[in-house]
Amino acid sequence: MHRYHHRYTLPAIITLLILAIGIMIWGFFNSRQNTTVPRGANMSVLGVELDQNVDNVDLHELQKNGISFVYLRSTQGKSYFDDNYLIYRDRIQGTQLSYGSIITFSNESSVKDQFDYFEKKVGSQSGNLPIMIVPAIATNDPKFWRQMGQFSQLLVNTGKKVLIAGNYTQKKYFAPGTQFLYTGSSLKDKKEYAFWCYTQDGRVKNVQNLNDNVTMFAYIGSMATYQQRYAAQITQ
Repeated sequence: MHRYHHRYTLPAIITLLILAIGIMIWGFFNSRQNTTVPRGANMSVLGVELDQNVDNVDLHELQKNGISFVYLRSTQGKSYFDDNYLIYRDRIQGTQLSYGSIITFSNESSVKDQFDYFEKKVGSQSGNLPIMIVPAIATNDPKFWRQMGQFSQLLVNTGKKVLIAGNYTQKKYFAPGTQFLYTGSSLKDKKEYAFWCYTQDGRVKNVQNLNDNVTMFAYIGSMATYQQRYAAQITQ
């Protein structure tokens, strides 16, 4: 039977294994306490979505803990308006956070009805970020995307910039200059997208009510470019 010639060798190995396991466990639990960041991407401009499912978020704490912008869910179709939209929009004015509005485009209402409803509920105070348009259904139906393009054009006609939560291959339905939001798990075709929704199960460190299930975004670009485009002045 093999014998260890050094009486400290085996205890040292066992000690190192225990330390390694302890470090792994500490790293796992520590990572669950930190703000969720994009995997495999060096991006420092992060944002979160706020809606009626999340109450009483301290926006000053949000800003203090590394979040640069907020997207507020606003309307869907011709009759839904998020209960917390106006509350958070008012509170943002006392911070340096940039913000934008999310519209969920429905297949059950006309383009005009949805545009008129958004104008009625939100109007010109939609933020200084591009208005994010999210399709209510997952479909490649050309008719739906054409209508979404028509809706987008109405917003562009009012001087707004638009961000489409969808594959950039649908860009033929939208006006030149329309931006796209990447929604995959790992960022591909980086040059085709302006923002990335990198998780819907994130958290923000030290911010109450944002401990889990937070939808988070990253700006695809440098901090300097972001500040030049979006951080200078909030459009009222």
